[in-house]
Amino acid sequence: MSLVEKWAVGSFVQFAVVDREEDVYRVTEQLYHLESNRHELRAETSSPFYRATVPFAPHLFGSGKTTFCLSYLELVQRFRETSLSSFASDPSRKEFLDKLREAVLLYVDLTDLEPTNPIEEKRNLKWAVYYLLYRFACKQKGLSVMSPQDAYKKIPLLPEFLLPELRKILGISSDQFLLVAFDEVGVLDESDDEFHFKRTPDGRVRPYNDFFRIVRGLCKEDNVFFIVVGKSKGLSIKNYTASVSKVLLHFISLSPLNWSSIVEFLEKSHLKVQTQFRVCDILCSPSFSVNELAEALLECTGGVPGLLTRAVNMLLNYVQTRGQSFGSKDECLSCMKEDGFRKVCSEPFVTRILTLDEDRRSVLDMLLMMALYHIPFKADDELNSESYLFDVVTEMGFYRYPIDENTFQVLFPKVFIRNLNNASSFSLLEKIVLGSLNMEPVVCFFSSKCRVFEGFVAIRLVLILSSKVRNEFRELLGRLSAIWKKMKLPINGPSPLHYMMSVSRGEARSESNKKRKTYGCNEWNEIIHEALCFDRVYIPKEVNSYSPDIMFKLQSPLKREVLMVGVACKGRWKPEGIGWSDIIEEAKKFLDPVSNQVLSQALECYHCMLIIFGTKLALNVTSELGNQSRCYTSGMLIGGNSFKIPPKCELVILCERDVAMLIDREVLNGLERAFSTSDNPPFGDLGFNLLRRARDSFMSLQ
Repeated sequence: MSLVEKWAVGSFVQFAVVDREEDVYRVTEQLYHLESNRHELRAETSSPFYRATVPFAPHLFGSGKTTFCLSYLELVQRFRETSLSSFASDPSRKEFLDKLREAVLLYVDLTDLEPTNPIEEKRNLKWAVYYLLYRFACKQKGLSVMSPQDAYKKIPLLPEFLLPELRKILGISSDQFLLVAFDEVGVLDESDDEFHFKRTPDGRVRPYNDFFRIVRGLCKEDNVFFIVVGKSKGLSIKNYTASVSKVLLHFISLSPLNWSSIVEFLEKSHLKVQTQFRVCDILCSPSFSVNELAEALLECTGGVPGLLTRAVNMLLNYVQTRGQSFGSKDECLSCMKEDGFRKVCSEPFVTRILTLDEDRRSVLDMLLMMALYHIPFKADDELNSESYLFDVVTEMGFYRYPIDENTFQVLFPKVFIRNLNNASSFSLLEKIVLGSLNMEPVVCFFSSKCRVFEGFVAIRLVLILSSKVRNEFRELLGRLSAIWKKMKLPINGPSPLHYMMSVSRGEARSESNKKRKTYGCNEWNEIIHEALCFDRVYIPKEVNSYSPDIMFKLQSPLKREVLMVGVACKGRWKPEGIGWSDIIEEAKKFLDPVSNQVLSQALECYHCMLIIFGTKLALNVTSELGNQSRCYTSGMLIGGNSFKIPPKCELVILCERDVAMLIDREVLNGLERAFSTSDNPPFGDLGFNLLRRARDSFMSLQ
């Protein structure tokens, strides 16, 4: 059986709709704003420039847009006692919510939109939309459809004629709410030659202006509401329609599902043909729980609903073909890592990424870093400069994780990574970040300035040590360190695909929800041997860890000599700078235990080096170093003779001038400005331009 046959995606499952509580609240709130201000649209007051308010979900691969639209009213019923109870605290809102619970949904797929006879209206978008609404209303009730010519005679191009006809077909009264969900509005962007769209003064066609002008006209009528599912360039629609059509679009963010929601999804989903069988019962053996299955799916898909559905279908097909359920989480994860599984699941997305033009590919590196470090970006109603990111993220098919209504993070599901990583056109930087994302648990990465700073330093280290071209930092270490010079390092640098080993040891998502402990001194033997064995750079998760901020190993190409390197990113913009007490503390907690627990029992070929990487040295340290980088070797005393360098160890202290070899001064200054207030900032000042500068400095080493 071929891989594609083994992972063929069936459609034999009835999947449950779960979660969406925040999304339902936000959409309900926007619909209420339309209802409470509808009189503004009729120019009954002195505010003729009031804009209709419409919930809008820009296209996003597998986010569940269509499912959300179709199930919205069902979700309103479900959440009325929870999230919507606060919405209904005001009497007028409660009255609105009570009526919304009795509303009727008319789903309209705009991919069926086409020029429609009679001839005089053939190129008229308004008539085509009206006739499409009529057709879908008839289809929803199972009624026969009049020809366009007959319908045109009966339904003049005015909202006051169309909406009563729709209500009559759907069997609802004039005071009952009608909710129209327009799906796939992006087809308008491909209809330039089909309709007589209006042109802007500079000759451009803006089809969305025409469409939302029609929606605005319909909004003037009582008790009708709209949800629009849209085009890949979401903010472009918003921008184009902001002034001309006087329609204000509000993003439906459509959050990814969390662990508990995936458990609910698995427990409530059934086979279509045998509804007594739950999906989780088929996939899980007695020794493999639904909780573990949910963890595996979350790690693989990031909780993206469309990917989740696709992954479950493939797992069901796999279990069916082999005739037995999964016995463990590891067994399930190993299936998800198979090439066939990832290829079938991610093909639409990967194709999109690999066909990007050069301008978009240059942005991909920054988006990958934003996904890795969970750096958010803004997309607000004022259409500030960051709106560009919203468009690019959506266009590339990345998933946006909403933090609040106008703030998003980039989510990159693991299931996509291997196919992208195999692409020969990808740079070393892209492969480093992709490899790190592949190891990262979905829940979180580092949300502090220290972790992001250390991540940037780690990437630079990997690129410097993996580079085949001459660079100043390696030459500096060769001059300072006798061990480095003797080993003729570095060749065979750390594996760039695993530069963040600690990420695979992130927060546990087990039932006990325990967090991984910070490593203590008694665990050093395990830490070092893991780092030596796996050939990975290691960044501890906890800020107060006993270990330095970054660890990696280098091996001599000529002999079996190994150098264990720790990097302590001290100071982090402390105004008083890094004093000898800080340096000695780092040396004691790294060099002493490594020497005592590992090197003393190892062969002569094992060595250890600690690099103090400081953004600002204290005056007494700078004075003693003579404003230059220094290397202290075995037996030497530092800090007023208070610490002696252990055997087979070295301590390198970089002066501020040489720090710029590891992280460019421009990037460092930008990070200082962005993180000048707290250790856990909102990242609001970590702008896209700073990421671009960081990316350019990384690329210069390739």
